[in-house]
Parts: sequence; structure tokens; C-alpha cells
Amino acid sequence: MSIAALRLTMPKQNLHISRETTALYRDVLVNQVLNVADFESHFSKVSTNLHNLNRMPLNGDARLNLTEGLINQYLLFIGQVRTGELVLNANQLNELPELNREFSYATKLLLRDAVPHSKEELANFVYWAISAMCEQLQDYSEQHRVQPGVIWAEINRLYHYAEARYLTDFHSNKPDNRDIESRYKQALLFQAAQPEHLNDQELKLIDSYLRKWAFRAQLHHQESREFNTHYFYVDLEAVSGVLSARQVQGSGNDENIRVVNPLPIIEQARQHMSQLRNGTAAEKIGFTLTADNIDAFMALKKALMAWKQSTSRRFERAPCAIEAKTALGLNTIHSYLRSPASVLEKLILSQTINVSKTGACVRINHWQEAQALSVGDVVMHHQTADSSGKLAIVRWLKRAGDAIVFGVEYVVGNLQPVTVRVRDRISEALLISTSDNDSLITHKGYCASNTPVRLKSARHGIALDARAQSLMQRGQHIDQIRLKRSQTA
Repeated sequence: MSIAALRLTMPKQNLHISRETTALYRDVLVNQVLNVADFESHFSKVSTNLHNLNRMPLNGDARLNLTEGLINQYLLFIGQVRTGELVLNANQLNELPELNREFSYATKLLLRDAVPHSKEELANFVYWAISAMCEQLQDYSEQHRVQPGVIWAEINRLYHYAEARYLTDFHSNKPDNRDIESRYKQALLFQAAQPEHLNDQELKLIDSYLRKWAFRAQLHHQESREFNTHYFYVDLEAVSGVLSARQVQGSGNDENIRVVNPLPIIEQARQHMSQLRNGTAAEKIGFTLTADNIDAFMALKKALMAWKQSTSRRFERAPCAIEAKTALGLNTIHSYLRSPASVLEKLILSQTINVSKTGACVRINHWQEAQALSVGDVVMHHQTADSSGKLAIVRWLKRAGDAIVFGVEYVVGNLQPVTVRVRDRISEALLISTSDNDSLITHKGYCASNTPVRLKSARHGIALDARAQSLMQRGQHIDQIRLKRSQTA
């Protein structure tokens, strides 16, 4: 397979370049960006100048001299952004997808035009290109959009190219001494973790974890005609990432099929979850310094469910088109339950597009109205024909053009708005009571396990003493904690 056969998307090179412009780009892209801190401070300047450079005809050596150091600093920079070590401002966040696209172009142009002096250097060029395109995929996941098949197709072909030239296991690729296969497996496992089921914090945690541990998964040729339901599969000629055994059936042991065995990383994640539960700091097992143990545990729990290809769906969905209104956020829901008429203007117009026995799929036509919406948080969904709304947990979230579509699971039990006191702090919360237990939905981190709490009913003024027990689930902004009553009102 030649470079031309990879069919890599390239920008049109129709801008004029002169000695003066070459000097300008050398000053901006080489002399001003010597480390990650410089990259962050010159963010917009780098993006603009790289955009122009990518559209100017250059020979390979000249392009390499102008961009080699920049690409290395970029990959270190974007790694810190993804894991949350570096926090970008709003303008930089908006410009990040464009920056990643330009670095993808820059690395592919080097692969096409620069003549490598060794197999090690060729491996590095391929590693840069795959890494930059994987960051493009990550942009789509962080925007809750479907990862484009056209990018996956290029990554798959490029991995096939590297595999055929025995480049995939060179471990000295700059800047982080990783190999092509591990970077490819990171992208595959991240997609297999079902990012639409993860909130923003969990996306960063899983990405951080896979940067360190993705190598544990195994990637091999598919030599048997039998497919294992515990494994994932990749068709290197397809416009997609990982596939399930069911999706790849019929391909047999085609030479383009690769099998991804996630069982080693599943076992590794289980051990790490046990360590987190026993108090080992999250940073000790590959997360960032600021990672919270509980957040890391919950993120790994979700990823494990996805990698094991487990599903919690028990009931079929029935399509529908029902007008509704949706209250987002704990504070709005609390106010709605106390006095529905007073917060009607805060409810967002929505539509129920399918229903099941335990939940629904909801569409909001303008995603900007629901920017605060996050996986794992609570909503109050009120269909026009119903006398009252239903409390629900957001289980997955996707952008669909200008709209946002999300799946909710209804919360079962008697629901009451309450105020809760923990020591000297008072906050709004939701009390959910069933015949078996009570639970409390609070703001995230407000109430720790084994903590005494005092509840007061917002409707009836009745006080209740209880003790917080185990954390049942955690969202981007809320916790649901099991309660044990100390006395009955």
C-alpha cells in the first residue's frame, strides 16, 4: 500500500509562499513555541499560521523543519487538555476543533512530502498522523456528536499501512515514547466505552486512563471464522471503528479483520476499582493529580459495562411524537415540585420521540437551550397530556444537527422536594421513597457516606433525621445517596 493509496484528505495548497513568509512562520511556529506553556499562550497565533502554512506548497524537508517541534509540543499540549491538566478559556475551546484539524493536515502533509531517513522516522510520522486524527475524533465525542466514519476510514487505512511495514510496535515515537498500536487501541477502546453514556468529567477520566493502560488490550489478526461475543472487531477497510461480533458476522476470517480482546484491560480496571475503593489515590493508577477517587471509580464502572458489552435495556421502545416540557437541574426541579406555575418559563420545550416501560427518548430542537444538560443528571419530564411530570436520570446524550437527543430512565418512588442540613450547611434536595428504601438526590459532593443529615419537607414542614449510606450513582452535577432513617416523622 502506497501513501497515495491511503486516500488521506488534504487541504488545497493554493497560497503563495515567499522567503519573507517562510521567515515569519519560522519565527511563530519554531522560535515562539518551545514548550507547552508557550503553546498555550500563542494558541490563536499558532492556529492561524499553521492553517496558512498547510495551504502553501513546500518541499518535505522545509515543512519538517517548520513543524517538527511544533507537532511534538502540540501532542503534549492536547494530552494535558484532554485529561484536564490544562483548562482552556471559552475562545480556545471553540477554536480547538479547528486547531486539531490543522494539525491533522500538517502531519498528513509530512507523511506525504517528507522523505524519512529510517523506519523509526517513518513510524514517528505515522504516529503523529494517527494521533492528530484521533484527537479529531475526540472533539466529536466531547461535543456529543457521532465520530465520523470518514476519519475512522483514514485511521484504519493508515494503521494497515503501518502494520504492513512493521512500524506498529516502535516504542520510541516522539514526544511521549508510545507506539502506534497502543495509540490506535486507545481510540478503539474509547469508542467502545460508549462516550455518549459518559458525562464531561468521565470523558476526561477515561481518556486519561486509556492513555496509560490501552496497551493492555490485545489486537490481532482474526484467524478463525468464529467470532467471540466478548471481543470487539475492526474492519480495516470500513468507515467505522470497533464493531461487535454481531456486526461483523459474515466477514469470516477476511484479511482486513482485526480482533480486539478487551479482557486484559477489563481485569486491570477491576483491580484498579478495588484499589480506589480501598483508598489508593487515583493518581497512583494513571489518573491526573486532581482526579477524585469516586469520580474515577464511577467512570471505570461505566467503561467496564461497555467493554463487557453488557446492556441494561430490558424493554422495547415504541416510537411516538408527544409534545412535552422538560425541567433541567436540581434547583429548577425543586422549585417546580414546590410551585409548578412559578417556574413554567424555565421549562424547555421538548418532544418525546419514543417510550418504554422504564424510560423515554427526548428531543430538544435547539441544543443551546440545554447546554447544562449532562449524562447522569436529573430532569423532570412533563408530557403535555400528563397531569404531572416524571423525575428521570439522563443515561445517554447525543447531538443531532442543531438538536440534542437524550435517553432518560424514570426514577421510581414517591418524590418530595426537601431541604437538607449537613452540619451547618443547608441545601435543596429531592427525597425518593419506596417500600424498600429511601434515597436522596443532592448537589454533587454535598453529602458524604456515613454522614448524619436532617431533612425538612418543603411541602409539609415535617423534619426527619437520617444517615447517608452508600453512593448509588453520580452525575456531572448530582449524587444519589441511599438513606437510613433515624426516626420516622
